[in-house]
Amino acid sequence: MDSDLNIAEPDLPPSKPLSLLFGRNFGPYFLGNLMSNMGTWIQNIALALLIFRLTGSTFLVAMTTFSQFLGIIVLAPWTGSVADRFDRRGLIVLTQVLATAAGGMLALITYLDLVTPAWLLGTALAFSITKAFVLPAQQALVPQLVERKDLQAAVALNAITFNLARAVGPVIGAGVILTLGFTWAFSINALSYLSLAAAVMIVKVDPRRRHRPAERTTLRETIRLVRKDPIIGPLLIAIAAVSVAVDPVSNLTPAFTVEIYGRPDTFTGVLIGVFGLGAALTAGLVITRIRASFRSIALGMTGLGLSIAAFGMSSHPNMGIAALFAGGIMYIVSVSLSTTLVQINTAEDHRGRVMALWGVAFLGLRPVASLIDGSVATLVNVRVAALVMAVPVLIGAASLARHNRRSGQP
Repeated sequence: MDSDLNIAEPDLPPSKPLSLLFGRNFGPYFLGNLMSNMGTWIQNIALALLIFRLTGSTFLVAMTTFSQFLGIIVLAPWTGSVADRFDRRGLIVLTQVLATAAGGMLALITYLDLVTPAWLLGTALAFSITKAFVLPAQQALVPQLVERKDLQAAVALNAITFNLARAVGPVIGAGVILTLGFTWAFSINALSYLSLAAAVMIVKVDPRRRHRPAERTTLRETIRLVRKDPIIGPLLIAIAAVSVAVDPVSNLTPAFTVEIYGRPDTFTGVLIGVFGLGAALTAGLVITRIRASFRSIALGMTGLGLSIAAFGMSSHPNMGIAALFAGGIMYIVSVSLSTTLVQINTAEDHRGRVMALWGVAFLGLRPVASLIDGSVATLVNVRVAALVMAVPVLIGAASLARHNRRSGQP
């Protein structure tokens, strides 16, 4: 795939992110995205805890995650094309308004004490549909908000919004649930979507950077080009392996909290939060000093696999916290650098479609991963489930390192 940015090598030197936060475009987008992600993680912990309280089933917790990401896989053939052919800012605003409506309905049902596992699964599926459309639009919009030299910084900061929210959101969510209840948790999330919609309405994209493909290209054509590309194809596979490896952080932590550590179920927020804290601190302090390359990504993937395995073998909360904090560090190294290289090596004609494939790799495989670790946890135990989920990322790291040596990259 020829890049419209004229990048010949699959690596990019580090860049400085802090100045972007005060920029006319990226600053408001960063803040709005952070608030929206914060609400999402408050809701994530609320959904997991509520369905676990209603059923006591790890498998149904996994099914909730399955529903939250199912739309990304099913709708991928269309969402990338929509992001390429229509105004990305307008698409983001529309999806956030619809997500607000879905979140408000969930809060109302919970307030009326009508909530059931079926309602929770159905609402999670509705969120997955809006997520399927907003994800490629957001990822494709980021390069339009910054200069090429600032792209790695922008990707790192974009990752911070997700992972800082992962760190703080579950803790806030657990506190809200303990003091105010599930209705307030769902209500806060519903309102948070409007922050991203408002931020996107504020930013301005240079008309010279608004690109529409001259010809309508299909997702199948984009997949064919990605398969032939020596850079993007391996990177998307690496992102998929990382996504599978981190699934236990969401799906197995409630069972680890109660069954292994003997703590109240709200301690789940601490476990999920410490993973996000490791990721957020790394993105802010380290990621811009690391050269984006296959080698650094493979090292991050190896560390992530070992951290998830250590979490699976832990028997004390402090051991679990240490393993998940380390896992968050390795996770952000892998994902942020991989995403930077995907963005910098993608032609604008295919950006929406490639980022739709990125979404499938990053989030779309979560439903499959959730079913696997939920089933293994139910049929065997949660420790074995965590160990099983660490295997693909270790294999992926070895494969990426081998590809790096064959291609002669640094």
